[in-house]
Amino acid sequence: MAAEKSQQKMIYHFLLRQIKMGNYKSGDRFPTVKEIADHFNVSYCPAQIALKTLEKDGYVQLSKGKTAEIIWQPDETAEKTLDFEERRGVLKDLYESLCHFSPLSRLQGLSLMDEKQLAELEQLLTSDQEPLLFSLYKGFEVSLQPMKNQMLMYLFTDVDAFVGTVLVDRMKDVNDGQGDMALEKVRKYLLNAIRCIQKKEYTNGFEQLSQLSYYLKGFFDINQNEDGQCAQTEAFSWEPQKGRKRYCDDIAIDLICKINQGVYPVDSYLPQGRLLADIYHVSPITIRRTISILNELGVAKNINGVGTKVIFPGDRTILYKMKDMTMDRNLIQFLEALQILAITGESVALSVFPFFDENALQKIKEALKLKGDERSKIQTFAACLQAIVHCAPFAAVREIYSKLTLMTLKGSVLRLESTGDENIVWWAEMAERFENSLDNKDAALFSKTLFDLFYRSFCSTRKMLCEIGVEQAGLVAVPIIFK
Repeated sequence: MAAEKSQQKMIYHFLLRQIKMGNYKSGDRFPTVKEIADHFNVSYCPAQIALKTLEKDGYVQLSKGKTAEIIWQPDETAEKTLDFEERRGVLKDLYESLCHFSPLSRLQGLSLMDEKQLAELEQLLTSDQEPLLFSLYKGFEVSLQPMKNQMLMYLFTDVDAFVGTVLVDRMKDVNDGQGDMALEKVRKYLLNAIRCIQKKEYTNGFEQLSQLSYYLKGFFDINQNEDGQCAQTEAFSWEPQKGRKRYCDDIAIDLICKINQGVYPVDSYLPQGRLLADIYHVSPITIRRTISILNELGVAKNINGVGTKVIFPGDRTILYKMKDMTMDRNLIQFLEALQILAITGESVALSVFPFFDENALQKIKEALKLKGDERSKIQTFAACLQAIVHCAPFAAVREIYSKLTLMTLKGSVLRLESTGDENIVWWAEMAERFENSLDNKDAALFSKTLFDLFYRSFCSTRKMLCEIGVEQAGLVAVPIIFK
């Protein structure tokens, strides 16, 4: 139910944004419930509720047997959809976090465009045929498309839905009604970035995109309340999967892999439910469903008053029993999560490393010392993600990386027959770099090494998925390494 409410809210704000940007004019035909549901890959219910909410709020008119019609007219005195003062703190946190995601993602997308695509994007941004706000949002969307990463598109769709119209309203407030001048500045930054990339000046292009992100963030730093406190409000939430979500399936596969590799050997007990919920960043009910799956597969058994006992390590038959979880789309989502980590990991780790507590550092050190290259690599990968999720100073970074951690579980099925002892020719050297960075508290070395781990994991997974015939794996773009 909570997921469905999140979906209808996201759809509502996305459609409202389209109306207010002028994408639909008064009297225009509006998308049908089916078209909306298909676009967002959700059931009819959240799409229908979002549409009815738009009608209730006076933006569209619904008629039985006909498509919705736009009835809203722009009104400069209209009540704002969000109370800025109540959300200042959470919005500032979100935009502070996005400074580690947006410039890097857009630099990758723009750099993957050919000359014709860049020229068309430049023309879109300089044309006066559409409202400037609509052109900018269309430009931001187009800049991400070359990554071929649906999960990344969902991230910025959810950001857009969460922010609503508050950013534009705020632009107008802090500029004494000169909101158009603020939008012009945004356009200038984006056009400058495109022109730098056209000339292969990637460093300058990244600088323009970074300045753009910090310019937008700056709107939430102005005129803080005297006490510096903001009212508590709803936190940003990202749903990397739209529609059906069963994290319990992914967690079950990951636990079976760990049982196979001896992390939880036969006759031992799995960690308590609350500990598993903390490890995987999910609710206790998701863990209870996970344990039920393990019970049904004959891998574990609940012992009243004691816990969940491992009774069988699993074998090849598990793959067939869980074939619904090994669908191509799940593996593509795993690859998309690795791509986002490869793009953003270095920047995020560099900013979060100084906040790592002793427990987080110790978990990484223990993972590095495990026997077996494959086992050590996988556990180090997980320990680094856990450290970021638990120690990041920004709530939105914690939210995004906790969801990415869950999405990486979708690749656990690829390790069902792994013993963890497999040799990796480059792991010893990488593990040494990790250890040196931890011993010397060297944030730069740690973040560069983590990027190397994420990037290699992405490339090897992409190659494997292409070899076993997973459709679309070859379309997910390999991140460009800028010198």
